[in-house]
Amino acid sequence: MEIVKHKRRQVSLLLIFALLAGGFPMEKEKISQAAQQNLQGARIIRSVQEIPPQSEKKTELKKPTVSSDGVTTWDCLWFGNHWQEDTNGDGKANKNDAKQPIKWRVLSVEGDNAFLLADKNLDCQEYSDTETSVTWDTCRMRSWLNGYGAEANKDGKDYSDDNFLNNAFSADEQSAIKTVNVVNNDNPVFGTEGGNDTIDKVYLLSIDEVTNVEYGFVSSRYEYAESRRAKNTAFTKGRGAWTSVYGENVGEDAGNGYWWLRSPGYESDFVSVVSTSGNVNTNGNYVHSDIAVRPAMHLNLSSLSSWSYAGTVTSAVSVKATAGKVSSLKLKQKKGIVTASWKKTAGVKGYQICYSTSKKWKGKKQKLVSKNKAVIKKLKKKKTYYFRVRAYRLEGTKKVYGAWSSVKRIKIRK
Repeated sequence: MEIVKHKRRQVSLLLIFALLAGGFPMEKEKISQAAQQNLQGARIIRSVQEIPPQSEKKTELKKPTVSSDGVTTWDCLWFGNHWQEDTNGDGKANKNDAKQPIKWRVLSVEGDNAFLLADKNLDCQEYSDTETSVTWDTCRMRSWLNGYGAEANKDGKDYSDDNFLNNAFSADEQSAIKTVNVVNNDNPVFGTEGGNDTIDKVYLLSIDEVTNVEYGFVSSRYEYAESRRAKNTAFTKGRGAWTSVYGENVGEDAGNGYWWLRSPGYESDFVSVVSTSGNVNTNGNYVHSDIAVRPAMHLNLSSLSSWSYAGTVTSAVSVKATAGKVSSLKLKQKKGIVTASWKKTAGVKGYQICYSTSKKWKGKKQKLVSKNKAVIKKLKKKKTYYFRVRAYRLEGTKKVYGAWSSVKRIKIRK
């Protein structure tokens, strides 16, 4: 610490002597500011040099990829902080809790410009309070996200102090968020006016963007797409956002919420949304509705901001949430060969059958099959075998298994 202080004194003295020698009079305060800037620059250089080599590789962000079976994988990063979960243990997720890092999906990356979408729905807000026609450029949602004053929205609400931008990001982090031109097209189905284009830091996706395959979404507005589904945080749910507890496949939509788009609905007091199942509702919801907010923005990756790599996420649905138990397992034998069959399980890739002569599954053997039937050969005569089956789905290339079926046993005859 003493060495650092000594170097700082040397830098300050050198600056003063240089200014006096050059014949340029300068106030003591200004000399001090220059010295501080020089020292700050030195600290920045040292901090860059101290970054370990593996950190550079870890932050090489890539655009979304889609596998042959339609599963999208996004790179993610941590940036900013917001209330999300119950951190103080009082059973409620609200502003009394500590803020937690926000995870963002990388929709695209060009050089230092990363287009980001929040991984989860971060808040619940009405799109507008007014009962008259609104568009993105006149709604209070835009003002709340960006911290605009009362003159920027039809509701006359002043969000210059209490807003998403200030609540989620420090001043340095806000400087790293790019101000971009936001294009507001008309509703593609009903032709409802989209309003004027705007210039914002934070905004919501449009119908065009949420059907863009380059961002990892499916092009069909009507498909129940996993790539568009989003979970509500506990904070979002506590703010009034409706949260799904089940789906067409049991549990598939559990925890998901509706989230606002910025595109208009079928009339000017309705706004398009994405449903819990991932389809785009172009009819929209009324502007007064309590719908979740999933912000989007562009980040300057080269700025000295506090973002960090957060791994990847995929659009695959967990089989444990969707597959349930395999049912109706039946066993038949003929000449020491057992044929096992069971009822088909919807939406799975295949099955794993497990069998053993031990109730505790010691020395068990397992086999993967794609159909709801398996033939097991070379079983020992006069032995009793125990069988069970479970389904699996693929999450990328990884098999994710559901629960085992009930156990069936069979004694092998002579």
